[in-house]
Amino acid sequence: MTHGACSSGDALSARAGCAMLEAGGNAMDAAIAAKLVASVTLPTMTGLGGGGVLTARMDGEVFVGDHFARMPGLSRGDVASEPEVVIVPFEGVRLPFLVGEATIAVPGMVAGIMDAHARYGRLPFADVVAPAIEVARGGMTITEGQAKAFALLEPIYRRTPESWALVGPEEHVAKPGDRMKNEDLARTLEALRDEGADIFYRGELARRFVEISNGWVTREDLAAYEPVYGKPLRGTYRDWQAAIPGAPSLTGAQLVKAFAVLDARGVPGAFDSVPYFEALVEAMRAGAAIRTSDYEERIFEEGFLEALVSRNPGGSTMQCSAVDSDGNAVSWTSSVGEGCGLVLPGSGVVLNNFLGEEDIVPEHMPRIAGRRMLTSMCPILLQSGSGRVVALGAAGSARIRSAILQVAVHVVDGGQRLQAAVDHPRVHAEGDTIYIEAYGRTPEAVEALEPLGSEAIMTYELGFFFGGVQAARLEGDSFS
Repeated sequence: MTHGACSSGDALSARAGCAMLEAGGNAMDAAIAAKLVASVTLPTMTGLGGGGVLTARMDGEVFVGDHFARMPGLSRGDVASEPEVVIVPFEGVRLPFLVGEATIAVPGMVAGIMDAHARYGRLPFADVVAPAIEVARGGMTITEGQAKAFALLEPIYRRTPESWALVGPEEHVAKPGDRMKNEDLARTLEALRDEGADIFYRGELARRFVEISNGWVTREDLAAYEPVYGKPLRGTYRDWQAAIPGAPSLTGAQLVKAFAVLDARGVPGAFDSVPYFEALVEAMRAGAAIRTSDYEERIFEEGFLEALVSRNPGGSTMQCSAVDSDGNAVSWTSSVGEGCGLVLPGSGVVLNNFLGEEDIVPEHMPRIAGRRMLTSMCPILLQSGSGRVVALGAAGSARIRSAILQVAVHVVDGGQRLQAAVDHPRVHAEGDTIYIEAYGRTPEAVEALEPLGSEAIMTYELGFFFGGVQAARLEGDSFS
């Protein structure tokens, strides 16, 4: 492709992004089109009822956009609501999540999309949203990956008929080959095209939002929402420079630290050897160690993260990466968490359960209405000394930091092409536990990696636990 490249969580959304590039759009147009189509095709991962973070280079300007969620509760009285605990089995690793109206945070995805397009888009918004409307109204054929994602979160989406209708055409969860559509979402996207973001934050959809959340999210919460833009943190790895989100990303400074630890060690033995993975795990643990209660409480304090990384030199989520022939690059991660089991009435929009994810809302953290929320999302841009640019990001909650780190290292140190780097089996360190993706490894390799933790947990099937990574590369006139 001579116009650029776009990678996304499924083929239809990636094609929509590429179509924007072919029509003369830029990387932002491509990323927005992909995000909008993914709200139809990947409703358990992303959508208008969630939020996101992007790192981009547009017309030479590098910036981070925060349109992740905000804490609800402005002008709210007491609301009697208790979340429900649901256990989700990720390839045998069972993780608890909370769902229900008390887990809904104020979503920023609509505001983020509309504001990013107004600032940086090239094509008319009507053209950018058209592929999503077409898929929502015309329907799609369910793929094996979509069916697996729907089945994973079946207990959550069975909570209400409206949410179940998005993943299960009948009594069973959708299977490969089934046809599904979302005509309500098509109408919502048309309203967004015709009336702008106000319909979601101040209009009829805002009224329905307050009603379905039983007053948990208020009209004031929605009307007060605004995206925030800022400068990225800067990191280095070998001769590559990295632009990495600071706040609201919990992961950004951790990744800067991990890159620095690896960089200081030099290349530790043969690529993919045990010493190599020992170095990776050491870097992961060093990055994780900077997350303290002070880190969580001060992350939005001006200058805090920059000072922190300067002292350390050298649910379901969906990532989209896009580059274009003008040198623009967008790395954009978004999520609805796992969904709270509720759909905004008449809209086809899945509502998030961000307040039910302990990793981003620790029990000790005060819930202050209107406050920007933390996230594990960490879309990054990498640039080599020769000018090669990679837009890279991942899904996978706490595994995002290890997924991005390993793909970057596989590209830089291993010399792998992007697809091979993404497909490469991974490890993840969480405390003294080591998680090993045994799928794709020999039994001898798995056995050799077990001593990396006091406890080793293996997954033996290709799935979602280790995160889904999307990346796009720009090198001269070449894209991938």
